[in-house]
Amino acid sequence: MTREDLLLALQTVHQELENADDLADEDVARLRQTMAEIEAVLGRSDDEESSLSDQISESARRFEKSHPLLTNTLGRIADMLQQMGI
Repeated sequence: MTREDLLLALQTVHQELENADDLADEDVARLRQTMAEIEAVLGRSDDEESSLSDQISESARRFEKSHPLLTNTLGRIADMLQQMGI
């Protein structure tokens, strides 16, 4: 999976969050912060270690029942981050 695949997956999460009116504000804020961190890491030229994949996996578990598409996308993002060593 490429950096472009990850960026597309992040875009999907942004779209899902815009349409998910029934999510708790705290959960949305936490997920947006995690996504911002991922985007910041992708913008760096060095590959510093991070626990972003763990944060994404945790977020995915929180939305598992109520938002399966979001959960699936978050799981893909976590996998991509692990494959990229992030």
